[in-house]
Amino acid sequence: MRVLPGCLHLYFISFLFSGARGFLTWRTPTAFPVYNYSYSNLSSVSEAQAPKTARALNFSHNVIEKVTKRDLEGFEALEVLDLSYNRIREVEPGVLQGLLSLLSMDLSFNDEKLLLPHLPPHLELSPTGKASGSLRLSKYSGKSSEAAPGPSEPTEEPPRSRHAPVLGNLNPRLRRSTGNLLRNGEGNTTALPAFPTATPRPSFCATPINGTLDLSHSNLSEDELLLKLDEDACRAQLAGVLELDISHNDLKMDLLSLFVLFLPMENVRWIDASFSNLTINILDVEAICKFPFHQLFFVNISHNPINSLDTLCLPPTIKELDLSFTNISQIPLNFASKLFNLENMYIQGNHFIYTASPDSRNTLPTCAPPPETVHINAISFVRTEFGTPIESLPSKVKHLVMSNCSIVELPEWFADTMEELLFLDLSHNRISVLPKFPSSLQHLDISNSDIKVIPSSLKSLSNLTTFNIQNNKITEMHVEYFPLALQKCDISKNKLKVLSLTKALGNLEHLNVSGNLITQLETTDPLPALASLDSSHNLISELPDGLGNSLPALKYFNLSGNKISFLQRGSLPASLVELDISDNAITTIVEDTFGPLTSLRVLTVQGRHFFCNCDLYWFVNVYMHRPQLQIKGRGDVRCSFPPDRRGSLVESSRLTLLRCSLGLQLGITAGTAGLAVLLLTALCWHFHGLWYIRMGWYWCMAKRRQNKKRPENKLYDAFISYSEHDAAWTKENLLEKLENDGFKICYHERDFKPGHPVLGNIFYCIENSHKVLFVLSPSFVNSCWCQYELYFAEHRVLNENLDSLIMIVLEDLPPHSVPQRFSKLRKLLRSKTYLKWSPEEHKQKMFWHQLRAVLKTTNEPLVRVENGSAQEMYELE
Repeated sequence: MRVLPGCLHLYFISFLFSGARGFLTWRTPTAFPVYNYSYSNLSSVSEAQAPKTARALNFSHNVIEKVTKRDLEGFEALEVLDLSYNRIREVEPGVLQGLLSLLSMDLSFNDEKLLLPHLPPHLELSPTGKASGSLRLSKYSGKSSEAAPGPSEPTEEPPRSRHAPVLGNLNPRLRRSTGNLLRNGEGNTTALPAFPTATPRPSFCATPINGTLDLSHSNLSEDELLLKLDEDACRAQLAGVLELDISHNDLKMDLLSLFVLFLPMENVRWIDASFSNLTINILDVEAICKFPFHQLFFVNISHNPINSLDTLCLPPTIKELDLSFTNISQIPLNFASKLFNLENMYIQGNHFIYTASPDSRNTLPTCAPPPETVHINAISFVRTEFGTPIESLPSKVKHLVMSNCSIVELPEWFADTMEELLFLDLSHNRISVLPKFPSSLQHLDISNSDIKVIPSSLKSLSNLTTFNIQNNKITEMHVEYFPLALQKCDISKNKLKVLSLTKALGNLEHLNVSGNLITQLETTDPLPALASLDSSHNLISELPDGLGNSLPALKYFNLSGNKISFLQRGSLPASLVELDISDNAITTIVEDTFGPLTSLRVLTVQGRHFFCNCDLYWFVNVYMHRPQLQIKGRGDVRCSFPPDRRGSLVESSRLTLLRCSLGLQLGITAGTAGLAVLLLTALCWHFHGLWYIRMGWYWCMAKRRQNKKRPENKLYDAFISYSEHDAAWTKENLLEKLENDGFKICYHERDFKPGHPVLGNIFYCIENSHKVLFVLSPSFVNSCWCQYELYFAEHRVLNENLDSLIMIVLEDLPPHSVPQRFSKLRKLLRSKTYLKWSPEEHKQKMFWHQLRAVLKTTNEPLVRVENGSAQEMYELE
């Protein structure tokens, strides 16, 4: 250990906490600051680049070997110079001639061969061997050309001064305020340099406004901060400070010295010292760290060159600490014990370093390897307790941000120790395997890493509500591994190909799967809580039909950047408020799909694939003009078809009501045709056109009218047409009776060719039958198939003009029961005789007799039949 003057800071610590109250004793501050460059490993004075206006400089405890005239040029205001505890061998002649204000210089504890420089006129040796300006010579001060004091001469007690020497690495204000304590230290027989007593200066105290003292962005230096936070002159102002902001300044000082300045702020709760040049104190003085703060809860020292936390000295009352972007490489083992009340911690933007530390205690003696043998001492990829950069964390931490810290893995004790952790941000790290987390976790962000698989252990986080794992390398999304309490999930920018929405995500409210390789959305179960779904920039070509029913509460849906060409009805939920379908292959927007979306307020539709035809008329002229709807990108919605409109705006397309309304077109066409018919009718009436048409019709019919015998190539004697309601009577009475009499009857249930169309069978059977029997009843005229048979039979009658129709009235027909389109048949029923079935037995015999007679006759012309003998017929009318 060095002699007493070399360890005066130890006495400072002991006296500092020797009071009954156990905290710092207030003393009168100095009138000017001291620039401290001690313990900086300087080899020359000029290397420090001290300001030329400095009045006190401390270069003690360095490795300076020579002081040149150039080193001290321009320091005209310098009053105190401390060069003790160096290796100075030579002081260049004339080095002190320009220091006109110099009052005290300390060259003690240097090389033994050092000769004192030539003293300027204002600085002379006192009769006792001391310079009148406190130019102190001590044991290692070297030889002098003038008389020097002997070892037995008593040393002169330094004058009473409120200024203390520049000691160690502590704040100048703190050191000067304890000068008297140091003089009274035990065994202190070494003379101390006397600092001049400054005259009172004007007060530059900073005044808080509503408890907030804002000194940020002021480009303050350490000297200026000392003036604004003077402990005596500004005591009243500092006592009212609740929040202090000194961020974005040029404060080149250590953290401990800075916090000593804040001691008069007894009620301070919030301190922001970010974006400065604060460094960590070199010595780990734990006794000084017992600050008297009781309400200080927040400290921000981010964006400072604090490269280590081993000697961190902060009040233990802090609950929120920001250490982001401070160049720290690890969290030491004593960190948790120093800040045991910490709840919120931010350390993002640092670079954690993992080290391999093989255990030397287990090293066993080995034999010497043979020549030319490659010997590997150790290869280890397992993180040991000493190798992890995260050695400790306070167990009360609830909010922890460790993003962008080059973290590879978490320590094994993390999940068991951090039992109260609620929020964890591990984004932008190098984690490849999802670590084990405490079950209390509610928010987890592990985005921008190298994770490939989501393990089943994720389900154990029963309290997890927010999960961000975007920009990783995940190929499969196992929704059964997700916690049931999950409400927000961001798995965008991965390599997913299929998205399956099942009941395992029943409480999910927000889902982001954009930037993947998804080709289809699978909805197996309804998700009643999902309100936001971002599936943009995937490979989706179509939406499932039941998607709208599966997502009844969906309000925000982003489908941009996919390959969708058409949206079907029911594929979009009716609850949508905002929809983005831009940058797809959609060619038209139809009313059937977007009409039910009555809650839609924002629609993004920019694209260049729209077909500017009438399918788009409703969207351009109706939907785009809804007052409650905001359409984004409407100025970039352009046509791709027809070719002459390619690239033009959809809104400027020529889609008129006349061009796109089929009803209007039919109405105009029908009106024009009606006018043309009326005109032609008038012309025909005027020129006797009807007489010529009638004569031409009769002439054509006369040419075709001829008598024919019963052809031999007909397959059937008769074809029976009846309704299903009359099937029982037809089969049991009519069919059975006629076939027993030798007639060959075509019965559709038996004779229709299987595999042929029904209409084809009807036409074939009518054409290959001599007669067509119609079993007429009210149900007959209402039968669809019977109407077809009537039509074909009527067509045959009109074409052949033969009496091939035999009408059997099974039940009385109501008036006008025959359809209007069978006008010819209605006329035949009024003028032609027919057979009527009667329940009386004697009339039934006559019925069968007449029917057999008609079936045996040839197909005579209708005129001859109507004018012939009707004695065997019963006429209804």
